[in-house]
Amino acid sequence: MILQRVLRSAPRTLVARAVALAVAVVLGACGPGYLDIAKKIPATDENMKIFEVVKAYHAAVESQDADGIRAMVSKRYFENGGTTDDPTDDYGYDKLMPRLEMLLKNVKRVHLALQLRDMELAGDSAWVEYFFSGRSLISEGATDAYVKTDDTARMRFSREGGKWMIIGGL
Repeated sequence: MILQRVLRSAPRTLVARAVALAVAVVLGACGPGYLDIAKKIPATDENMKIFEVVKAYHAAVESQDADGIRAMVSKRYFENGGTTDDPTDDYGYDKLMPRLEMLLKNVKRVHLALQLRDMELAGDSAWVEYFFSGRSLISEGATDAYVKTDDTARMRFSREGGKWMIIGGL
């Protein structure tokens, strides 16, 4: 279907048809059935709703929109700082927001790439595993420096009032 539309609208030269065919193959390979390249995550309605939150988070980070991020984060947000036996690095929503605003104040530019790896949905809870690669221009005093970060992370969600909210993993 996509291929037919592209070929019909393309000029009648061999080069134009070849380019149109290549575009159609690429677009057809990324069909609406899956959310990830590995075709592990089906594009169900609920998975799409969660994926929309991930995309909105990505856009808010790149545009340094603290209010946009705040709107996606549940008041139940909690992080254990990566340690289960040390409660001194634990924090919740109340500590996350000031940290986020302080961090964004020192960031001049952000580029973030996210690649969905896995997703699991169980009732009103879900998680998304993703690989991220980021580059930020950070200003501290009179010094500007680029910081690059690559890692795999897991964002956790809870359905609250019919809406998926982030409860961990930022």
